[in-house]
Amino acid sequence: MITKGLYNRVLLINPPGKVYVLPDGTPAHRKHCTPPLGLAYIAANLLQNGYEVQVMDILAEGYKNEIFKNHSILYGLSTEDILARIEKAKPDIIGISVLFSFLIMEVVELCKTIKEHFPAIPIVLGGQHPSGAPEDVMKCEHVDFVIVAEADQSMVFFLESLNGRLSRYEVPNLYYRENGEIKNTLSKHTPATNGMGWSYYNLKNAGIPNDIDKLPFPAWDIFPLEDYWNSDVRIGGGDVVRKRHAVMISTRGCPHACNFCTSPLMSGYRGYRMRKNEEVIREIRWLVSKYDVGEIAFLDDNFFVSKPRVKRLLKMIAEEFPNIYFHVPGGTEVNALDHEMIDLLAEAHFYKVQIAIEAADQGVQNALIDKKVKIDRVPEMIDYLKSKGIETRALFMIGFPGETRAQIQKTVDLAKSLDVDDFYISIVTPLPGTPIYDECLQKGLFVDGFDVNKHRYSSAKIKLPDTTPDELEKIRRDVWLEVFNEKRKKMQSIAGDRLRKFTDVSDYERVGFTSLGNIPKSISQKDKK
Repeated sequence: MITKGLYNRVLLINPPGKVYVLPDGTPAHRKHCTPPLGLAYIAANLLQNGYEVQVMDILAEGYKNEIFKNHSILYGLSTEDILARIEKAKPDIIGISVLFSFLIMEVVELCKTIKEHFPAIPIVLGGQHPSGAPEDVMKCEHVDFVIVAEADQSMVFFLESLNGRLSRYEVPNLYYRENGEIKNTLSKHTPATNGMGWSYYNLKNAGIPNDIDKLPFPAWDIFPLEDYWNSDVRIGGGDVVRKRHAVMISTRGCPHACNFCTSPLMSGYRGYRMRKNEEVIREIRWLVSKYDVGEIAFLDDNFFVSKPRVKRLLKMIAEEFPNIYFHVPGGTEVNALDHEMIDLLAEAHFYKVQIAIEAADQGVQNALIDKKVKIDRVPEMIDYLKSKGIETRALFMIGFPGETRAQIQKTVDLAKSLDVDDFYISIVTPLPGTPIYDECLQKGLFVDGFDVNKHRYSSAKIKLPDTTPDELEKIRRDVWLEVFNEKRKKMQSIAGDRLRKFTDVSDYERVGFTSLGNIPKSISQKDKK
């Protein structure tokens, strides 16, 4: 029998960071240090309902503590520091976010370590990977519960259940064990009926807030803000323009159904909800006045879905916040852009946009990517963004099921031809819970040795008709190295002797990585807060 009030002290954990090191010794991507917005919303809801909440951001608080392990750079608090923090916090329950699938093995190891020292403390996991593969995650004996989809309200229901105020069956989207058997509370929700096995289509009564304006503002007061600011790294890569930066959302979910995307795992299929522009402005005002931030990133799954809404919002931002800088790290659909939209972005100090192009072949676009990008509009929109001084980065993917060598080459050629500041080509990664994952599983398209828990965006996972996994990886690697070497030459020619380290980690040097210079900012250092 659970005693009421037994589970009151909650410790929320953001896991360590991870950077893969390529065979030639270079990092696959730059370290990041992003405030965990999902955890901040969960914390705010728990605090609002009377629970005690503490946060341990392993990544941010141990940002400079790095080790080279299994061809990766891991960074974050040491095991000793983690255990000491838990001992001091004395939590009744621990919640851990797993935003990315490539971190699941590190999180499983973390759960094992915690259980060895604190066996009586229940551990609940949430986030993108547990939402896509809840039963797989629950097979880890050190994980007690999994909450799938958005957990703002579900976490409150869960704790109310633990404290005897609700039945377990009233907790939405919960996976648990009963007599050694993995069970869940999803039976009352409508499953997928389109044959693709996407479990979270049409979620009903799922603890997902319909009116996100009613959610409390994220509980940033209990997060290590100085650690995020001291990293000086913006989400999506590159340096921040203003040191004191923040993240927020103006919408949740996405109305599209791209077969590779995990957005519906969290928000339900077509679970797109917009905040009132006035509420967005109110939160910006709050962030600026309370935390003195000078830069804000909108972490929407799809910021530009409603063009009229966005245009009105940009006008309001430009009028009220002339000294604040903004950017959108998520992929921007080309179809949402026009000259008026770009003009408004520039006026509102949106200094960077990432264009989600994905594939250059229109057939691949139409069959697999629900955004239906009009490829012929891409060069014009990028040129106009550049003319307005907006930094552009293009995002591409290669290796879709059935994609031919010729179609892949079209994507490579387009990526190299565009006048963008940067572009990124990833290899299609079937993440658990997505239609593309189920299709590959059903048709036997996974490459030999595929492991759902060992995802890397630079490795081939899908068998293609006329391209081997090694050939696909070489295509991506050759393009990356070509662009990387050109960037290095440009950086060195501009920076000269003013070279600074790409990252602090000395392990890069031990595996052959050479530190690079950094192109000076167009905005002066004195303009940074």
